Amino acid sequence: MYFLPYVIVLIIFAVCAVIYAQRQDNEEDALLCTRIIWVAVGVFYIFFAFRGYAYSDWVGYSEDFKNVAWEDIFMLTDSKRSAVIHEPGFTALMCLCSIFTREYAFLVFVITTIDVVLFLRFLKRWDVRNVPFAFMIFITFAGVGLMFNALRNQLAIFIFINALEYIIEKKPIKYFSLCLAALCFHSSSIIFFPLYFFLSRKLNKWLFISLILCFIAFSVSQVSILKIILSIMEIGGVLGEKAEIYTEYYASAREFAPTVLLEKLGLCFLVFLFYDTLTVDKKTIVMINSLIIYLFFFYVFGEFKILSSRLSLIFIYSYWVLWIRIMGVLTVQNNKRLYGGIFFLYCLYVTIFAYNLPIQEYDNILLGGKTQTERMKIFNKTFEDAD
Repeated sequence: MYFLPYVIVLIIFAVCAVIYAQRQDNEEDALLCTRIIWVAVGVFYIFFAFRGYAYSDWVGYSEDFKNVAWEDIFMLTDSKRSAVIHEPGFTALMCLCSIFTREYAFLVFVITTIDVVLFLRFLKRWDVRNVPFAFMIFITFAGVGLMFNALRNQLAIFIFINALEYIIEKKPIKYFSLCLAALCFHSSSIIFFPLYFFLSRKLNKWLFISLILCFIAFSVSQVSILKIILSIMEIGGVLGEKAEIYTEYYASAREFAPTVLLEKLGLCFLVFLFYDTLTVDKKTIVMINSLIIYLFFFYVFGEFKILSSRLSLIFIYSYWVLWIRIMGVLTVQNNKRLYGGIFFLYCLYVTIFAYNLPIQEYDNILLGGKTQTERMKIFNKTFEDAD
């Protein structure tokens, strides 16, 4: 029953989303809609900001927070974990928080506060009025894992999505400044810089769907992207042999979950179906192109599970917006109800089956959750087997 707290929160957002959708066009209910939004924001904030020691990455982050020092800001790596990059922005944030306390829960509280402010700003700038609906989508599609298990990455992503508007407005200084800020929190943000030059360009809808199908077909074919790159670049000798070994060592069998495939095909089919209407808005073009990049990393790099999940996660924000945009282009009320009902049932299905590990058990420190020691025991007993 580890899924129960997540399902409860999902249902709260769904109920708030339905009420808001029914009342948003009535001026007399403006105050009610505002209150519904703040209820959803409050639930979202309490759920994430005061969470206990769930998932696994808190073990490393809490240790880093206990030992962080100001001189670490200028050290990208350490002797014990030379492969791990310590981004200066995140290290500086930990140092600032450590002035008040070395308790990991305080660091989570501060980071979540920043995240929520940035997320709400993003939703407002991208004309997402039904905030509870966005929260429901966020909870369903990678939001929980992002918030619980990727403190550095989440900050970088939330900063970046607030830079997207400057692509449309043609303000490169603001865009690249925010990308640089994101880079201070996670090294993967280097990928954001070139996006300025093509993320807002509209593609032909047939090219869009052809690219998606090619990505999926590539994944099904079991062809190695690394071997193709090596072949194109004609890299041989020792470097080529090492790359071959790397592929064999780290590559894993691609996982094909029919439900996930149908979900992604369903979203892409709906985008294709309403492509002309959706792409009238330049903001939606940015989201559609972000979806293409998301699916590229998800499927083409599927042989490297960790790399694929980390790179695709960067562009998961496209999911949070496009499902809402599709709802917006439906003109028949019954179609909207049908779409919303089926979508909620799918979100419920995903949530119920997403949480089956002891380390995913949700705790809230406001409600007397398990201590760090207790969660560490659960982690030590179960995480290696689960992994």
